[in-house]
Amino acid sequence: MRIELQHPLPSVQRERTCSYGGNQSWSADCNFRSCGCGVIGCLDLLLYLRRYHRISSGDWLSPLDGLDPIPLERYDQAALRLSRHYLPLIPRHGINGLSLAAGFNLLCFRYHLPYRARWGVSAGRFWASIQTMLRRDIPVILAIGPNLPLFWRHNKLTFYRQSPDGKYLPETETLSHYVTVTGIDDEWLHISSWGRKYHISRAEYLRYVQEHSGRLVSNILWVERKD
Repeated sequence: MRIELQHPLPSVQRERTCSYGGNQSWSADCNFRSCGCGVIGCLDLLLYLRRYHRISSGDWLSPLDGLDPIPLERYDQAALRLSRHYLPLIPRHGINGLSLAAGFNLLCFRYHLPYRARWGVSAGRFWASIQTMLRRDIPVILAIGPNLPLFWRHNKLTFYRQSPDGKYLPETETLSHYVTVTGIDDEWLHISSWGRKYHISRAEYLRYVQEHSGRLVSNILWVERKD
């Protein structure tokens, strides 16, 4: 069974290229290009909730209303402002999950948004939590954490692209990275990363967490509505 978001993620336009979700590598800020993936995930989450669930998040996102795709300059300005006021980046390291949740909650408190977040769910509830959020039409920010405790190692998780005939082919690898989950089925997570659509094997993600990383740094941002 496949569960997906009910609507497409925001798309960003750079010249003649349109993205699938945001892409931190397009930013004008060099630090943001290297480690701004968590902020991108949070901005796409806020834009999605604003666009399809009609939340109010203040005037700072209003310049993006009705734009599809969103011009890169306007999207980049919003991402940098989100980072500056709520999700500060540590140079070359980005932002950890606890700070991501705290920044999201601070923004929700300031603008009276009916959502709250916490970092991480238990191993036994991991897949069910992703399914629950997607059923509620909430994008899921997923972390592929660093190698722990041997952080200097470079074991990575494979991202796949789907071919026209339906096969999943390895495309790239990464670690210490946030992605946005837009769908899930029995074998795959369907994600947005670097402005493109990829797929992660559920079995390979679990193996990566167990053998190379850990639940503290490889987990999800659990977001629920509080009415």
